[in-house]
Parts: sequence; structure tokens; C-alpha cells
Amino acid sequence: MTFAHPWLLLLVALPAVWAAYSWRGTSRKAALVLKALSLAAILLALTQPSVDVASTRMSVSVLVDTSRSIGEAGMSRASSIASSIQSRRGRHHVEIVPFASGTRALAAGETGSSLKLRRTAGAAGNGTDLENAVREALASASAGLIPRVVLISDGRENQGGVVRAMWQARDLGVPVDTYAVEGRSKPGIVLESVSVPSFAFTGDRVPVELTLDSPRAAAAAVEVMAGGKVLGKSEVSLGAGRNQVRVYANLGAVGAIDFSGRVSSPDVGEVRFSQALTLRKPRVLYISQDPPGTDLHLMQALRAAEFDVQTAAGSAPRDLSEYQLVVFNNWDLDGIASNRKEDIEKFVKEGGGLLVIGGERNIYREKKGPEDPLERSLPAKLAPPRSPEGTCVVLIVDKSSSMEGRKMELARLASIGVIENLRPTDMIGVLIFDNSFQWAVPIRRAQDRSLIKRLVAGITPDGGTQIAPALSEAYRRIQPVQATFKHIVLLTDGISEEGDSISLAKEAGAQRVTISTVGLGQDVNRGYLEKVATFAKGKSYFLTDPSGLEQILLKDVMEHTGTTTVEKLIRPAVAKNAEILDRVGIETAPPLRGYVRFTAKPSAETILSVERADPLLVRWQYGLGRAAVFTSDAKSRWAEQWVSWNGYDRFWSNLFRDLLPHTQLGEAVVDYDRTTRELIVDYRLAPHVPEPEQIPEIYAMGPEGFQRPVEVKKIAAGTYRGRVATGHRNGLFRIRPLAESRAFPEIGYYREEQELRDYGSDSFLLQEIARFTGGRFNPDPREVFDASGRSVATTLRLWPGLLALALAINLAELILRKWRGIFQWR
Repeated sequence: MTFAHPWLLLLVALPAVWAAYSWRGTSRKAALVLKALSLAAILLALTQPSVDVASTRMSVSVLVDTSRSIGEAGMSRASSIASSIQSRRGRHHVEIVPFASGTRALAAGETGSSLKLRRTAGAAGNGTDLENAVREALASASAGLIPRVVLISDGRENQGGVVRAMWQARDLGVPVDTYAVEGRSKPGIVLESVSVPSFAFTGDRVPVELTLDSPRAAAAAVEVMAGGKVLGKSEVSLGAGRNQVRVYANLGAVGAIDFSGRVSSPDVGEVRFSQALTLRKPRVLYISQDPPGTDLHLMQALRAAEFDVQTAAGSAPRDLSEYQLVVFNNWDLDGIASNRKEDIEKFVKEGGGLLVIGGERNIYREKKGPEDPLERSLPAKLAPPRSPEGTCVVLIVDKSSSMEGRKMELARLASIGVIENLRPTDMIGVLIFDNSFQWAVPIRRAQDRSLIKRLVAGITPDGGTQIAPALSEAYRRIQPVQATFKHIVLLTDGISEEGDSISLAKEAGAQRVTISTVGLGQDVNRGYLEKVATFAKGKSYFLTDPSGLEQILLKDVMEHTGTTTVEKLIRPAVAKNAEILDRVGIETAPPLRGYVRFTAKPSAETILSVERADPLLVRWQYGLGRAAVFTSDAKSRWAEQWVSWNGYDRFWSNLFRDLLPHTQLGEAVVDYDRTTRELIVDYRLAPHVPEPEQIPEIYAMGPEGFQRPVEVKKIAAGTYRGRVATGHRNGLFRIRPLAESRAFPEIGYYREEQELRDYGSDSFLLQEIARFTGGRFNPDPREVFDASGRSVATTLRLWPGLLALALAINLAELILRKWRGIFQWR
């Protein structure tokens, strides 16, 4: 026995001294003795005496695995075992501790006379950490009691290492009893492979290809999810053996997402798959000279299909790297500068998409020599007019005295330039006028060009300006000529009486004779020339500097005589079934009102055609990219009935998506290093992508609010590597720069929980835990409280008992003193 305050023992004798002193003077000797004993007990309690004794009372921590790898039967059995142990606790201390990736407290619905444990919800249930659970049980054992740990689990640990906890328990002398419960049953169906692209565009139909091995024929459901949200469910029929299953998912998100799915069948079980998928909104550069609003239907269809469309009325910019697709709508392709054509060809070769949509501005020009870069990129080229008659051009040249000098010289050169670009089957006439008119070159075939050019070179200026008679003469002579196109160009620098020119222009327009006017200098009747050109369906030009005359004149003649448009009702015919036509219903398409004649190149793929096998839609692969030509239009001129057709939106969406890049500008790969618990991201730039002057700030974002910078370093030419520690976290991680970067695109990595791939139970591990720590495997619940000869040295404090004894003695003395009065009252 020990005393906390031994000096107080000297006071214990005082009640005895007091009792001896009062003994002779009292008649109530029994009461005196009781009072002295009570005081002595109180004084002895003040010394706080204690006695060392051996205790067999136990502190039992029952660890119950509630991770997602536990099956329904296993969870029911675990609850039953824990309830049985708790009901037999008696004087012992029992604590029930559910755990998965970490321990937790019992939920309200799990407690009661019979425990009904449930699997841990959320991300916390996606792991099994036996080490952490055992360590926490060892640390929380009650002092002064014999510790014991009971582990109820399937033994499928996927976090931590229970071996370390086994050594700790052995060193502390704490036995661990183990119970094996059933994990999830391994399904009969086996997922052999999953093929899902790691990169796609927003709005794409992402293909998911599964290879499944089924033990027998069964009905199954394939469910696809993104970010935990179900995208769709497809019913499939599996045969015995290997099955190839393909489903599609439409995704409207942007950035890296966790893309997952499961195949479930009541007959053969369930399998799951997960991965990261990076989505990007496709950017389209749409170049068109059509009036605003003309392309409204097409723009609405593309934006509804998740395309980011940027429109431009000028030529293509030099840098096309920000776009995935370039579209030229109703554009004179020859008018594009040579260096821009080279940029476009390079863009397609490196993986970009190119689409040409036809229209009346597609002008055929006779060319000699090799194709230019843009022509090389396209799968079709403009076809010459079919008619053998060719075209007929009449040039009306003002030779009045005001044209003397440089104006006349440039007019002759411009006329010669037109003659040089005509074919032998074409016809040319040159009518000169002042106060009267005469034919410098009567209308004739453009075969003897040398003679015609000599005749033009002999034109000399003289006289006044009378336009109307010359215009009437030119129209009278050109009208009976047999030609595919008939075009008159009026060149003047003066003012003349209108005469009957306006009515003549109206008649010419009705008779398919086009008239263009060119005014040189300031002294021209602008309104008159504009009206003549407008009514005759030509164009009017006004030049203050005559040096641009040759280019303008040649362009105008080619535009009005080189068109290969066919304007009549045509119905598209399917030349080859392709994915572009998927779910379009092309057989229900209404007729188009016209198209531009193109000739498909030998290696091109014609998808749609029109009469005489002219291509309507033709495409091909060019380098890493794709190019296509649609020879009709997409607006309410030729496609007037198409814009209200149900398949219009789907057709254009499919076509645009078909031309999107199928390769990236570089390679970005993420992997997980289990040793260092780090994500490692490698960037490898394509040869044509310039290396950045500075590496942008890159961050990794993940589950549970995870966000850390990624330190990226250059390790070789065009190769960069970054690392970021993520620990044991599972789920989707997004690695992305703060600003969009071609060299460092956003990429995702999905670290799937091992828990979802664990089946059955590891009885061997649980047996080893019990054997190594001195515990038992699958014991009877009553044996849990068997100390097996173990005891714990504990200190028994006597002062509470002494105070209780003092109180009892004092109560006895009170009863003795009042006994007589109680008896008399009765």
C-alpha cells in the first residue's frame, strides 16, 4: 500500500485519543466509538492510499471494414459478428469502429440493439487501409485495461501496409483477432479491353469500344457516365464467349473530365471502367463575302452543335494555329494571295481541316503550269464550261482625245491582257468610239492572237465622246453570237448623253448579255455607268489611278465569262455511304437549285454526286488533315429548300466534324508513380510547333479541393516533364496552364480506385495477421474476452472506499442515536 500524503497518517490517531479522553464522561459509548471510527476513516482517506492489483478487464476495439469491396453478404455477416461481440461485453469495454480508407464514427442508423452497418459513402469508401485502422485502434486503447483488437474485413487492402501495424501490435503485446467476411463476388463477365479516345471535341459522338467475355448468353446494359452524371444507357445482347460492343456518348463539357461506365447483367455480373477524357470546343474560321445574315441558318446549326465560329470578310490570316477548321464560302479562291495559299496548305498538312462551299463567285480560269498550294490541298478543282461555243467578249474602248497619253497606253495593255487569257474557242471584239464608232477588231475567234494584239496596239486617241451609239452597236453584234457567256466591257473617261442606254441595259440583262463599266478619272457620269452595269447584271468600276486598269479589266472579264455554275433543280445522289451521312436522312433531302461544276481528283472520295456524275460533296486526306468541297451552297439561294429540311443541321454538323483534326499538335502523357506518389506529365512537341520562349504556369487540380503548381522543366529538345505529388488521392486530376497553350494543352488523368477491382477475400492475409500478433482467426465471439492468462497491473485507489465507509459509519451512529425516539414514535 502506498500513500500520496503519508504525513497525514499522524492525524489518524487523533480520533482514538479523543475517544479515550471522552470515554468516562459519556454514557453513549457505542456512539462515541462509531464517531471516532468515522473520523479516522476520513483522515485516512485524506492520505489517498492505493494498492497495486492485477486486472483482467479488457478493452476491445472492433474494426469493421465498410469499404466498397465488401459485398452485401459480407456486410451483413460483419454486422452480425460485431453485434455478437458487443452483446457479450459484460464488464469489459467494447468500441465498434467502422473503417475504409479511414476510420469513422457509427452513424445514427447503424446503432441499436443489433448493429446494421452500411458501406462508407463517397470517396472515403473507395479504399481499404488496414494499417491505419489497426494503428488507430492501438493508440485509442483504454489505459488500465487489457487491449485487444478485432479486425473484421475481406483482407483486400489497397492503401498503406498492414505489415507495419502487425509489427507494432506485436511489440506492444496486443493480439489482433481476425474475421474473414465475403468481398464482392467476381462477376462471370470479363472486361478484356476498353478503347476510348483520350481527346475529343465538344459535341462529338465519342465511341466506346468494349471487348467482353461472357460465360454464357445474357442480356446486359451498358451505362456511360461523365463526371458522375449518367449520359445514356444501351441494352445489348451478349453471346457466350468474346463480344465486341460499341456505344456512343455525346459530351457537351470543356476540359478534362472523368469518363466512366459499367456493363451490368443480372445473370453474369457487373464490370466497370474509368479514364480521363479531355474535351475542347472546336474553333472554326468562316470566311465569306456574302451579305450579313445570308448564312444565318448555317451559323445557327453550327453553334447549336457546339462549334465556336469566328467569321471574317477578308482573306485568311497568316496564323491559323488557333483554329481547327477553315471554311471558304462562295469565295473566289484565285483571289487569295500566294503566301496565304501556302499558309493554308501548311495548315491542312499539319492536321487542320479545310472546306470550300460553292457559289457564284467560284470563277474558272484557264491555267497553264503546276497547281498552286491551295489547289493542291483541295480534292477537286473547278471544271471548265461544258459548252463547246466558249465565251464572247466585246471591249468598248473610249478613244476620245482626253484618253491621249498614259490612259490610252494602259487601255491598250489591258485589252491585250484580256486577249492573252482567252481560249482559242472564245470570241473577242474590240469596238472603239469617239463621236462615232468603228470596229478595231470585229468579233472573231481568239485564235490568231498576234494579229488581234497588233490591231489593238494601233488604236490612237481622237475626237469627242458618244457612248450610247457604240453601246448599241456592241449589243446588236454580240446578241446573235453562239456562246456560253456574252460579256461587254465599256471603258471611258468622259461624260456622254445617255440616249437609250438604260433600256438597252435592261434588255441585255434579260437576254443574258452582261455589261460592266469602267470609269477613268473624275470626269465621268458615275450614276449613268452604275445604272448600265446594274441593269445588265454586270459591275461598275471607277479608277482615279489608271495603273490598276489591266488587273480590274482582266478580273471582270474572267468573272463574267469563267463561271461554271449550273442553275437548275438537282437531287443529290449517294455515291458512297460514309459516316458523314449518318442519321442525316439524305434520301429525304429536297432538291438544290444549282451548283458549281468541279472535277474530283482521282484519289479523292466522292460522297454525294449530281447528274452526269459531277461531285456534290468530295473529300480526301491531305497530309495529317482533311479537305472537302461542297459544290452547291448552304444559304437560301441554291439551298433554299435545304435550310428548312430536317436533315440540314445534322448534315453540316457531321461534315464539319469529319474535317476536324484527328491528331494533336503534340503529345501530352500523364502517368502515376506509385513509389513517389506523384503524377508525371510529359509534353512532346510536334516538329512544326515552335518551342515556347517561357514555360507557362501549369497547375494540377484534383479531388477534395486538390490544387498545386506543376514544376515543368525542359529535358530535351521539344520535350518537357513536370511532377506533382498527389499522395493516395484517387479520382480525376486536371493538368492545365493558366492561359491556353499549343505546346502545353490541358490533359487529364483518372486514378481509378483499386477498391473497384477487388473481389473475394484474402483469408491468408487475415490468418497471418492473427498468427503474427498472437490473436485468433475466426474465433467464437465469447473467446474475444478470454484474457488467456494476461492481466494488467493497475492501481486501486482506496480513498473513495474510505469515504464511503466513513459515511456508512456516520449513518449507523445517527440511527443508533435516534433509535429510541423512533421506537417511541411507533
